[in-house]
Amino acid sequence: MSSARTETTSTALSLKSLTTSVSRRAVLLGGGAGALSLALGGGRVHAVPGGEPGSFAMLMDLHIDDERPARTADFERIMAHIEARNPGFVLNCGDITELGLAREYEAYLAAIPESLREAMMEVPGNHEQQWSVNYDLYEQYLGEGTYSFDAGGLHFIGLDPQAMMEWGWFYDDDVLDWLERDLRSVPEATPIILFQHYAMGADWNYVHNDDEVLRIIEGYPVRGIFVGHSHLTEVSRYNGATQVIGNSLKNGPYYYWVERTDTDSGPALEITEVTVHADGEAEEEQLAIVPLDDPGPGGDLGPFQMRANPEGSEVAMRVDVHPRADVREVQARVHPYAYGRDLERWVNLDRTGQAGGRRWAGQVDAAELWPGPHKMEVRAVGADGAVYDDVVRFELPTSSARVEWTTQLQGRIQGALAERDGVVVAGTTTGHLEAYAPTHRSNPPVWRTTTGPVYRQPVFTPDGSHLLVPSSDHHLYAHDAGSGAELWSTELGSPLAGDLALAEVDGQDRVFVAVGTTLFSLDLGGEVLWSAEFNGICAGRPECDGEQVYIGSGDGNAYAFDARTGELAWQRALVDRGSTYGNVLYGPWACYVRLLPDGAVLFTTFTNAIALDAATGQVRWEGEGDDLGTVQVLYTPPTVTEYGILLVDGLNGTVHVVDETTGSQKWQAEALPRNFGAAPVPSPENDSVYWLVGQSGLLVRIDLANKSVDQVLQVLPNYTQSTAALVGSGSEQVLVAGGQDGVLHGVVGLHQV
Repeated sequence: MSSARTETTSTALSLKSLTTSVSRRAVLLGGGAGALSLALGGGRVHAVPGGEPGSFAMLMDLHIDDERPARTADFERIMAHIEARNPGFVLNCGDITELGLAREYEAYLAAIPESLREAMMEVPGNHEQQWSVNYDLYEQYLGEGTYSFDAGGLHFIGLDPQAMMEWGWFYDDDVLDWLERDLRSVPEATPIILFQHYAMGADWNYVHNDDEVLRIIEGYPVRGIFVGHSHLTEVSRYNGATQVIGNSLKNGPYYYWVERTDTDSGPALEITEVTVHADGEAEEEQLAIVPLDDPGPGGDLGPFQMRANPEGSEVAMRVDVHPRADVREVQARVHPYAYGRDLERWVNLDRTGQAGGRRWAGQVDAAELWPGPHKMEVRAVGADGAVYDDVVRFELPTSSARVEWTTQLQGRIQGALAERDGVVVAGTTTGHLEAYAPTHRSNPPVWRTTTGPVYRQPVFTPDGSHLLVPSSDHHLYAHDAGSGAELWSTELGSPLAGDLALAEVDGQDRVFVAVGTTLFSLDLGGEVLWSAEFNGICAGRPECDGEQVYIGSGDGNAYAFDARTGELAWQRALVDRGSTYGNVLYGPWACYVRLLPDGAVLFTTFTNAIALDAATGQVRWEGEGDDLGTVQVLYTPPTVTEYGILLVDGLNGTVHVVDETTGSQKWQAEALPRNFGAAPVPSPENDSVYWLVGQSGLLVRIDLANKSVDQVLQVLPNYTQSTAALVGSGSEQVLVAGGQDGVLHGVVGLHQV
């Protein structure tokens, strides 16, 4: 059967909910034949043409890739087997495609039997958005990712916590608000099933604020949570729900069959894992029974009353459990900042004689934590092994750098902040563009306006008069830098998923930007001067030396084009993995090209840095990254300094400084739990010092002269991939950082670090 199978206790956390936005795909399914669902946005209209109302199938992590026909054949065989069982519908929990390409969606849809095409209920996974420069394709082919429907006496909720080209995920306020409204609309006696791509709870660190979802569903009969992503088969029971993680088609021809049944304990869903072999024969193994009655596993163990008080190098924990809860043990641990699975570091609390024996207390080590806000995960384990998890927040004091103010914007701050002459501009994924004049005490606004959704950095023109804004609505916008008024816009055919580069060509300012698989050159009036194809997607940043424009591509190549005409000057293969997916994953598709002082051009791949001769494209040097085991040096823009080239390994969280003439490593140091996208910001007062707010929200100080890295402050309570901005000097200096929650944070006291 499956390559990995475990029965564990998993987790759950909790917190808030805010603004408002209704999903454009509202789905209504009856239990009988011919029941329809209504899609209010783009994409397919779902309809259930029949099927058994008490049974359905589930799929996870298909990774359809038209270059891997055997995988598609496995999927077709699975779907034929499902069709013969006449399900009411089919859930698909994401990673439907490998790269989110149009041809992959088309291959997926073509492999579905006609009788089931309108019965497919999908949510997207990270493979639909992580390497996609057009996340809108998901909606175009399959509809919205957050929606709900009713079938077989159950209410189903699909959630999508993702944004385009994001590593590290987050439930936006509009999703949380929609979820609350949807739950309130469900008849009281109706069991609820939640399905999405990512496992939730303390055993998994995928979506940073999944505790907020678990807090919202606390008062509702959510009995099942069906997910994928982890490529294993696992069942966990927590907070009144049974979470089922399904295996991937990459590991075998699996699907999951679910039937509503009556057990001695009441109504339940019986889930079996089905393997459909190459000869069409299938074998089944019972995986889980999901009870539909109240309470579910672990549901009667909470909620808790909790306190977390920092005391020196420890955090004193006090947890009062529910008076009627049959609790065997209570544990606590600091929320892990590293990506993925974490089952370690739990500390057992002791039962005390206080509060009638309901109180548990103990100390959790915090010696290695940095100042700032953190989360403590708390878990109660029942006699049956089921668990109830929650979260309490605490803050470690600081004697130097601190967050002095915050400013809430609407939408995620995904791209880097723009800064010029003390003015900082942030764009959000909901199209809010706002300029501020931050000080060490406050953040007064300069202007606010709206534009297209922004996923990349707004850029000031060289004279500071205009602000160029790339948008996912296919337009490049120009706004007046003084007032925010829109001056012009140019349609470029696809989402602008890469950053802008500005350079002079023959004394004229030019804009260069990659859009899909096309490189565009524009003047500052928005006129397209030329365009050139480069064979693969690009979501990085080109560079121009006045003669040529250099860009990395998802086909594994580096390209140089004539800056005046767009004619190809040369191309050089940096990786050759033998497939589109391999070349995108390991190649320079998200590379921020840098010019080196000796006439070389620096490119980065997933694991390494490579310098090419600007004139010929010949390799000058290859770095030691592959030998050092670096991973994800591609996504953090490299920084060329007089001390060497500063690279950040995004997955391992290390910084590396390499010689700009040879690529050999000078030194490296531990820095962050993880980083994706955010670049180091130079200090205006010390040319060897750089500040970096990493993906987990940790601020570090990198001193190139002293070859040191200091972990300074936990700035954000959620993920970020936006490069910060630094304004002012001395005691009035302020570092501005933005996060997924759309909040700008003003950090002061850097001069004391």
